[in-house]
Amino acid sequence: MKLTHYIIVSLFMLFYLPNINAQKVLNLRECIKIAQENSLSIKKGLLSERSSDIDLKYTKQQLLPSLNANSSLSYNIGRRIDPTTNSYLSQSFMSQGINLNTGIVLYNGGKLRNSIKKAILDKKASKEDIAQMKRDIALLVTNTYLSILYAQENLQNAEKQYKSTQEQLSKEKKLIAAGLKPKSSALNIEAQLYADEQKVVEGKNNIERYYLELKSLLLLGDSERVEIKTPTINITDQADIDELALTQIYTSALQHYPAYTAADLRVKSSELQREIAKSSFYPVLSFGGGLSTNYANKALEVVGYNQSIREETFLINNTEVPVGIPYQIPITKRQEYFNQLKNNLGFGMAIQVSIPIYNKYSAKANLQKTIINIENQKIAKEQIAQDMKTKIQLAYSESKSAKSQYLAAKKAYEAQKAAFDNAKVQYELGSLSSYDFINAKLMYDKSGNSLLLSKYQYIFKAKILDFYLGENLDFK
Repeated sequence: MKLTHYIIVSLFMLFYLPNINAQKVLNLRECIKIAQENSLSIKKGLLSERSSDIDLKYTKQQLLPSLNANSSLSYNIGRRIDPTTNSYLSQSFMSQGINLNTGIVLYNGGKLRNSIKKAILDKKASKEDIAQMKRDIALLVTNTYLSILYAQENLQNAEKQYKSTQEQLSKEKKLIAAGLKPKSSALNIEAQLYADEQKVVEGKNNIERYYLELKSLLLLGDSERVEIKTPTINITDQADIDELALTQIYTSALQHYPAYTAADLRVKSSELQREIAKSSFYPVLSFGGGLSTNYANKALEVVGYNQSIREETFLINNTEVPVGIPYQIPITKRQEYFNQLKNNLGFGMAIQVSIPIYNKYSAKANLQKTIINIENQKIAKEQIAQDMKTKIQLAYSESKSAKSQYLAAKKAYEAQKAAFDNAKVQYELGSLSSYDFINAKLMYDKSGNSLLLSKYQYIFKAKILDFYLGENLDFK
């Protein structure tokens, strides 16, 4: 029994626990895809798109004839009209009426045609809304993804700096033990070691924080673990801001920015709504037809006749003479249900014209509101264009600035590296104090951090330009 229990536990540990601890390793494209699939705003947008699709199908169906069937069953008491004979009955009876009606609008001022066009535009606008949501989410994920990459690389630098300071402290202690240097010479290096250790801890905390932000964007559960792939990012692969003109970016953005496309579609949709409102001033021509039949449980039908003679007295020459007159007595029975429906079947058709004369200002008020809505949609479109232009100008300026800062930081780093290498040689020869050596190291480390930060700022600013140029946010 114990052996069986052991086997079960071992199998559980072998197959189940690895699945619990398994973590996803994702590249940027996969992160964006998961975030878009799990996004609640996109799910709401998809529901809105489905609603637009239903509206379009409904509007198209209005071009087809309607077909309706109805039936009524009644129990009548007292003197009532028999619907099958249109004669009065003074007894209780049951009756049923069945109707089948159809109708179609032949002309209504173009209302149906314009409604279909409007529904098509509204559906396209819903699709563009979803596309814009996806692009916005992609940009947020890219920012967080790059933040993790920056934090990881920053941590690697901090760990290298910590290890370098450790090695330097170890050398310093050996020199002190050999009596070549005083004990106080190690104090500055020890202080720097603790500062480097603090940077390592901060780097780890930053990575954890950015991963939490990424999981939040991806809407992953607390138990799910995720790790990003580290791509090879070359500055030379990024868009060169010096080769791009501001007007070129803006023109391209207008073509690839879904929110602007959706706003343009809504302007056209509002113009069609105006035409729909105008149709209220035109006559409506429609055609209709119907079938009807009735049934009553007291209805009779003649199935035959009995011959009989009835005697009547006539006065002939002042003498009453009895005369036998032959006549037929009808033989009846209850008329069958389906026979009644067939015998009472009737058909009718009609053409109807409805001419609006006075509708208490409702048609005119509706038309005026649609005109106002057109202006609102045009303003909304212009606001999006203006907002986009402002953002592009800012992104363009920040990208140029980021590139300049990166190039300057690169030169500063190379200069500080040369200065630090020289200081390290002088310190090891004993011609430089530990204070001056640590100061040179701090300047070198600071320039490295500045270079790393400017590098990722430049990459992200370049990605923003890619965003407006309509390119995929990914790394080669």
